Amino acid sequence: MLPTAAGARTKLNSAVNPASYANRDYRMKSSIMWDYEMSIGLTSLKSTGFTPFIYKTWNQAVTIDGVKYTSYNTDASIYGYVFRKFLRNYGGLGRSEGDYAYPVMRLADVFLMYAEATNEINGPQADAIELVNKVRHRGNLPALAPEKTASKEAFFSAIEQERIIELLGEGQRGFDLRRWRAIERVWNPPYGLGVWRIDTHGANRDRYYQNLSERVYQQNYIFRIPPGERDRNPNLTQNTPWL
Repeated sequence: MLPTAAGARTKLNSAVNPASYANRDYRMKSSIMWDYEMSIGLTSLKSTGFTPFIYKTWNQAVTIDGVKYTSYNTDASIYGYVFRKFLRNYGGLGRSEGDYAYPVMRLADVFLMYAEATNEINGPQADAIELVNKVRHRGNLPALAPEKTASKEAFFSAIEQERIIELLGEGQRGFDLRRWRAIERVWNPPYGLGVWRIDTHGANRDRYYQNLSERVYQQNYIFRIPPGERDRNPNLTQNTPWL
């Protein structure tokens, strides 16, 4: 028996209801998989045809729209979502194998960096807004609503949201939070409750930044001078958070 009750598949806004993902940003479907999303299954490096990903299940019979499948819980997911982005998309390889050309720099990143930099200096500018809308257009989204570009703060929030979605899995988010000094905003202040990561069944899985000191936060912002460098040059001091 599948662990997800049938009622959850029809409950409004449920994370396991396929209707919750209808008419969303195209990049969402290109980036992640959720319950009942299809991928090509593999057994002994041979394609088994399309297989539904269903969180917390493995090798169980399931009928979807009258078609019988065997379920697949890929990569031992503990949150109910797995990556589709940057994974092999042809048979004969595991999900993390293959010859994928990982991007060093992407034009969308350049567009968003330009928008962020000009907004920081002069607030929302027409050319920057146009570039952000180009990024959104590829995700089949409309142009930013007027209130999203009405102020420097509003436009920054829109740019941040686009960076989260467009650059998912590309190693940018951690550097963004450091550049913006935004770890406290996103993960709660020092000595706070932190933030739970919750799976698609509503269960708490991990809690980040719970009851951490100011020093730990500062260590996120300032690198430690490597001990090997200080051994070679005894005149080097150490950055304060790492003393």
